Amino acid sequence: MMLKGAQKNISIMTTAEGLIRKAEALKPILEKMKKKGVKIRIAAPITPKNIKVAKELNKVAEIRHIDKVKSRFAVVDGKEVLFMTMDDQEVHPNYDIGVWVNTKFFASTLAHFFDESWKSMKPLRSL
Repeated sequence: MMLKGAQKNISIMTTAEGLIRKAEALKPILEKMKKKGVKIRIAAPITPKNIKVAKELNKVAEIRHIDKVKSRFAVVDGKEVLFMTMDDQEVHPNYDIGVWVNTKFFASTLAHFFDESWKSMKPLRSL
């Protein structure tokens, strides 16, 4: 629902396993948003297990490898945030918890963090 409302950009930071789950669940909506002109960026650890998925997602989003930060969140238009509170290595997906907030104050801070981290991440094509 949050992604469908995006007007300008979607920034997602996730784990290696999270990238696989997002490809399965979100690829159709990300394709629609790209056609609407929404800029989509996804940061995740790229591993031998998820490289194929990353290359497929790279058709609709810019994918970059991150290895220093382990986090799971999405920011839409610098206004809305969905952040996951648990480490997906330690909790079953059925018991995972996410918080969706509509607050420019918090969202703009996370968007800034994402933008600064993005600068030091390796593009998928360089892996």
